[in-house]
Amino acid sequence: MHSRILFTLLILSPCLAQWPQAGGPQGNWQTTGKPAVSNWSVARNQNILWKTVLPNGGQSGIAVSKDRLFLTTFTDGEKGFSTKISGHALDRKTGKLLWTVNLEGVTKSPMMYSYSDSTTPSPITDGQHVWFTNGSGEMGCWTVDGKEIWRRNWTPWGEPYPFNKQHEPILYGNWILNVEPLQGNPPDKKGWNYLHAIDKLTGKTAWIAEDGTTTYATSMFGLTAAGKPAVMTGRGGWHDVPERPIGLSLISLAKEDAGKSLWRFVAGNGNEGAPTWQALYVLHWNKNEAYWFRMNPEETHLVIDATNGQLLREQSLIRNVDYRQWDPSTSKYIIHQGVNLREVRDLSPRNKMADDEVIRVMPAWHANIVVGDYHYFMASTAHRRNRVAPKGKAGPSHCLARINVKTGKVEYLEVPVTVIRKLGSADEFVYGVAVKTQTINSKGVDVATEERSRMDGWETPAFWGTPTAVNGKVFFNTQLGVTYVVDATAKVFDQKALIAINDLGPSGETWSLNSISYIDGILYHRSLKEVVAIGK
Repeated sequence: MHSRILFTLLILSPCLAQWPQAGGPQGNWQTTGKPAVSNWSVARNQNILWKTVLPNGGQSGIAVSKDRLFLTTFTDGEKGFSTKISGHALDRKTGKLLWTVNLEGVTKSPMMYSYSDSTTPSPITDGQHVWFTNGSGEMGCWTVDGKEIWRRNWTPWGEPYPFNKQHEPILYGNWILNVEPLQGNPPDKKGWNYLHAIDKLTGKTAWIAEDGTTTYATSMFGLTAAGKPAVMTGRGGWHDVPERPIGLSLISLAKEDAGKSLWRFVAGNGNEGAPTWQALYVLHWNKNEAYWFRMNPEETHLVIDATNGQLLREQSLIRNVDYRQWDPSTSKYIIHQGVNLREVRDLSPRNKMADDEVIRVMPAWHANIVVGDYHYFMASTAHRRNRVAPKGKAGPSHCLARINVKTGKVEYLEVPVTVIRKLGSADEFVYGVAVKTQTINSKGVDVATEERSRMDGWETPAFWGTPTAVNGKVFFNTQLGVTYVVDATAKVFDQKALIAINDLGPSGETWSLNSISYIDGILYHRSLKEVVAIGK
C-alpha cells in the first residue's frame, strides 16, 4: 500500500496505529479513544495498574504497539557523562522486561540533563519493527522480538555547540526523519544540522532536506491543504546555533519533491537569534495555520498562513490578558481581567524582583500543544536570559496558559508547583516556591552531573516533555514528576479547568522529562526509576 494512503488510514484509525512514535498516531501529540483516567498517584498507588523498575535513568517517550512497549535508558552502571544507552521492550499488560539491546554513540552527554541527553529521542515502531535512537550518534532497527536488522552511526556536534537534542524521530512511510550534521562535517556548514530521511528497512540515507534544522526544534508531521505530506521545522536558539535564516520551513515529504521547502518564513532579518526568535518549541501546524512565538520587543504569539508562510496576525502575550494569580496571603485566587502583565506584581514567595523589573512571558520550551482553537503552553518562572529591556524576570509564576488562535484571547492560570501526599491526611498543594528533586536511579546511585537537573524545571527552565492531549484533556508534565490535567474544552481558563494534579512518586524524590503515551484507555508514563501503566 502506498505509504501516504497508509498514513492517512492510521490517522483516521488511532487504534490501528496505537502509539507508534513520540507524536502518537497522528504525529501531533493528540488522539481520541477509550476514556483514560484523569487522576492518579504513584505515591499513593492510585490508579496504577503496574510498575516496572528500570535499570538506569532515561527520558525517552514510550512507543506502543500491540502487546509491546518500547523505551530507552542509559545502560546499567553508567553515571555522570555517557554515550551508552539501552533500548528495552516490555510486555504491555504486565510491564515485564522482555529484552534489551545496547547502542553506543560517540558524543558524550550529561546524564539526566534538563536540556536532553543521549536517551531523549523516543523509539519508533510499525508493529513489526522497532527503531531505537541514541542521541550520541547511533540508530538501529530490530524486530519487535529483538532480532537485529541494521545499525548506523553518525557524529553529533559537541563543542563549541551544545549537545542538546530535542528533535523526535518521525516515521513516515519507509522513512525515519532524524536531525544530523552533514556527513564529513564540511567547514562551511560547521554546527549546521539537517533533517535526514533514513530508509527504515536498510538504514541508508534516502535524502537530506535543503533547509537546516536546529536540533532544539521539535519538528512536526502534517498534511497540507492540498493533502500533501510535509514536516514543519525551524531554526534559531541559544548558544549561537548557526543554521540560517532563522525562521520556519515547511518541507515536503512527497516522493516527487521530498526534502524541498514548500515555503520559508524568515524571522526578522533572518539572522537575529535568541532571545527574540527561538525554535525551541513543538512547531505545531495544520493545513491552514502554523504557530510560533516572538520574545522581543514584546512577547507575542504568531499565526502564519500554512499555505504560503505569510504572517496572518500577531497577538501580544502581555496586553489585555486574563491572569488568575494565587495570593499566598489569603490562599485564594486573584482574578485580573484585561490587564497588562507589566503592571502586575509577582506575589510568589520565591519572588526577588527588583523595583525596576517587570513580568516578561517566556513560553516554556517544548511544553506547547495546539488543541482545537487553543494554543496551550507553560510559562517559565525565572529565566534570567530574558532580562532585556524592559528589565524583567520571566513569568507569571508557575502558570499554564492558552491563546485562542482565532480571537487572540490570552489566559494565564497559576498552578501548584508540586503536591505532597501525606498518609492519613489531605494532600498539600505547594504554590510559588522553588522545589528541588533527586536524580537518584533505582539502584540508589545519583547519576546526574548538574545541579540544574535537580531543580523543578520552572525556576531554571527544562526541556519538558511535550504535552499530550487525549479525548480533549491536555496532560502537562514537569521535571518533578508532576502531571497537570486540563480540560481543553473549558470556556474559561480558571481553576475549574484544572482537572487534576498527579504524581509519579513522592515530591522531591521523583524525576521525569518525557511525554505520556496512550492506547486503549491506558496511559503510559515514566520516571527516572520506573515505568508505569495508569488506568482503572
